[in-house]
Amino acid sequence: MTAEHWDARYDDPRYLFGERPNDFLVEAEVMIPRRSREEGGRVLVLADGEGRNGVWLAKRGHRVTTVDFSAVAVGKALALAQRAGVTIEAHVADLADFVDSDAASGEWDALVLIFVHLPEGLRRTVARALSPRLSERGVMILEGFTPAQVSMGTGGPSDESLLYTRERVLADWPELHLDVRLTERRVFEGPGHRGLSSVVQVLGRRRPS
Repeated sequence: MTAEHWDARYDDPRYLFGERPNDFLVEAEVMIPRRSREEGGRVLVLADGEGRNGVWLAKRGHRVTTVDFSAVAVGKALALAQRAGVTIEAHVADLADFVDSDAASGEWDALVLIFVHLPEGLRRTVARALSPRLSERGVMILEGFTPAQVSMGTGGPSDESLLYTRERVLADWPELHLDVRLTERRVFEGPGHRGLSSVVQVLGRRRPS
């Protein structure tokens, strides 16, 4: 799907996937290492859309960079951050270009991918570029739909190749030690995701050197 397609979907006063953070991210956030009692981690949120997850992480004290290829979505993310009284660094970019940019460089305490459904080649490019940039105690947090989601009709792509299986996740992130959980749960995230859904939930860490 193109940026223009997503611009059209996000061009609505409502937030397509709501303003609340993803439930799995809320559960996993405690795993993100903090730089100090006052300062959270440096967190990169990929394909963050209208910013619900990045803004929530900023409210938790983390230093957040978000990226999405929809300019409309990023504008709404910045507006959401302003209403919440927090600051995020937000970029309009294609992930294929972003992972090689200065904005994606350095060490990250968390990589967050919530319902980021990409073609296989781009999935691998993103994972291979960012895995080495995870800090020693950092964590990769991912939730996405599985192929079983297509028949459920409660959100997500209809193209099976864009969905996650355990095998695909393991192949995408070979440099990380992964805890992969396949489950069904009820997702209520704005008008875009509503109802019983088949998901994969992943926590990744750097392998011991």
